Amino acid sequence: MSIQIIAVFFLSLSGLALAAFQFKNRERTEVKEGDALDHIKGMYILKVPYEKLVIAYFGLMAIASILDWILGGNPEKLNLTYFLVSSCAFLIFLYKLGMSFIKTVEFKWPTAAYILLNVGIAAIVYHFMTHPVLKMAEALEYILTFHLLGMILGLGGTLILDILIFHFLRNFKINSSEAVIMHLISQLIILGLVLLMVTGVAIYLTDMQAYNSNPRFLMKMTAVLILSINGVFLNFYMMPAIEKLSLVEEDIEEDQNLKRVAFSVGGVSMVSWLAAFAFAMVKDLSQFNYIQMLVPYLVLVIGAIGGGQFIKKKMEKEVIEESQK
Repeated sequence: MSIQIIAVFFLSLSGLALAAFQFKNRERTEVKEGDALDHIKGMYILKVPYEKLVIAYFGLMAIASILDWILGGNPEKLNLTYFLVSSCAFLIFLYKLGMSFIKTVEFKWPTAAYILLNVGIAAIVYHFMTHPVLKMAEALEYILTFHLLGMILGLGGTLILDILIFHFLRNFKINSSEAVIMHLISQLIILGLVLLMVTGVAIYLTDMQAYNSNPRFLMKMTAVLILSINGVFLNFYMMPAIEKLSLVEEDIEEDQNLKRVAFSVGGVSMVSWLAAFAFAMVKDLSQFNYIQMLVPYLVLVIGAIGGGQFIKKKMEKEVIEESQK
């Protein structure tokens, strides 16, 4: 049995045991179905307990190690899958760790331990991989499939979220059940972004020289960078306080910064996801250089921010006029 299989198995077993211990001893408070913040406090992902997902992840990694050994101790059959899955898990753990630093959520030290265990698994797998970039090139078709899946989750989730937020604001206030729905969709967008980033880096590594000279690819990665920054505002600032998003008369002057962000991130997200999709799929854009594509994109982003603020002012004006009748 190779050192890699043993190391990955015991690191996975350690993560599984820690997650099982945390799940057994977690505070047994019911998560309110109508409270988005309770989902964050309860460390839920898509309404599934966080610890259960961690148990499933480390459990599957441990089972894969045993399977690897049964197949003859040839780690090359599973190494690339190990590495890409552990990279996705690392970003998700990092997201959950970041969530624990917002003022409404307590720090969860096990997540830091999961990150370290996961980094250990990824580092060991990468160290024992022979020609990792070649392995990625051989699996490029499958990587592109998951790259497209990430795009579908992100773009689809953004379109739905932007439509719903204006639908929910038809009465000028977000209620608890609506906030839960928006929180769940935002997590789908995060999962899509994670897939897009991990597979995007893998695709880039297969032919760095070609992609470095490809303005479409560089613009797509620029859009993904903007999406990542926008996602920080969406998930770490806006979503935990989404129920404060109220345009009713008595609240119209309250939480103005939150309202400005809320009416900006949706537009930026929509423009950036559509731009990333266009830069990936529309080959005719190759005739333009990076700057020629960057300038219109930034104009659209600034326009989306300005448009969001215009809509905010328009809705506030409607509320004031309605109250004066």
